[in-house]
Amino acid sequence: MEIVKEQPQWFRKALEVNHKSDFAEISGAKVHFMEWGSPLNPSVIMLHGNHAHAHWFQFIGGLLVDKYHFVVMSFSGMGESEWRSRYDKDTFVADVWGVLKETKLIRPVIVGHSFGGMIALATAEKYSEDMSGLILVDFVVRRPENHVDWYKNLPPSKPPKVRPSKEELVQRFRLMPPQECKNQFLLDFIAERSVRKTDQGWSWTFDPSTYDHLDVGNNQSEVLNQLNCPVSFIYGENTMEFDTGDSIKEMKELLPKSSSVVALREAQHHLMLDKPLEFVEELDKLIQEFV
Repeated sequence: MEIVKEQPQWFRKALEVNHKSDFAEISGAKVHFMEWGSPLNPSVIMLHGNHAHAHWFQFIGGLLVDKYHFVVMSFSGMGESEWRSRYDKDTFVADVWGVLKETKLIRPVIVGHSFGGMIALATAEKYSEDMSGLILVDFVVRRPENHVDWYKNLPPSKPPKVRPSKEELVQRFRLMPPQECKNQFLLDFIAERSVRKTDQGWSWTFDPSTYDHLDVGNNQSEVLNQLNCPVSFIYGENTMEFDTGDSIKEMKELLPKSSSVVALREAQHHLMLDKPLEFVEELDKLIQEFV
């Protein structure tokens, strides 16, 4: 596998696109977001995965600036957003809807990757009548008897690990779940924005306690088919996120009958990093079906 270390021109240009970076005050915490495009364009918001942040999708906003009013955000306790004393499902849903109000998105398409897909579905459960569509990215819904609360199997949270230098911590950055990625320039860009300076040294930006009180429930399959907005599903053809191919088959069976399903070729769980341009192209197609 040939590793790409230098930022391609398309990536540099996407980062240079004019956008707004700001915070929304939501239930006592400042939640970070970035915003591109005209408010006259169709509204889209994209939600990141487990302990990730808005900058994972910064290049996507730059690439889609001419088509959409496009917003990415960091959940509270992650990225540049402030930490809270406690988090649960409603906390993260409130983060999403608070950013939507702050950026004045109108009937948005909500796109959620992995953990962000779980929160996107929970947001749609409450607000689907006010949405144009839901796009789940490498996040599967299972029947109640097959549902797994992965976050309940995590060890108890500990205080954030602190390292003496930024460089040492950045070099420790790894994708979770683990996978190879040839686009080292993307990993480097994300890693640089995944650390923060503290009084003791350098630490990751996420709060280790974000999942301590998370309870999503096993009724996601029921929720999925009671939404008042259309749904699409895109996943990495080679994803290792799901235990067997049965989970993809089950997801396809549970989706509303009119749903589009896309398997991104030669991509794993972090498909927007594996195949960034191909992912944006497919995402654009899926959004266009809703707006």
